[in-house]
Amino acid sequence: MSADYEAVTDVEIFCDGEQVRGRYRVMNGSVIVYYKDGLKFADHGMTPAALVAQWLLKALARRDSKQRRKAGFPQTA
Repeated sequence: MSADYEAVTDVEIFCDGEQVRGRYRVMNGSVIVYYKDGLKFADHGMTPAALVAQWLLKALARRDSKQRRKAGFPQTA
């Protein structure tokens, strides 16, 4: 394992008017984002890893919001 795999960075965005916080790491050209109990990953290529992490976090936050609506829970982060 390399030291890059161990480095986890916080990422924060605003999604649908709410502040969302997650964490990400970069490994072998891929960005892995963790949010609540989910994760999502993608190759970042020439795009900065922090930007890809924001995109992935937004997708995870929207998925979580959709699942909460389906379950009948209120819209809170």
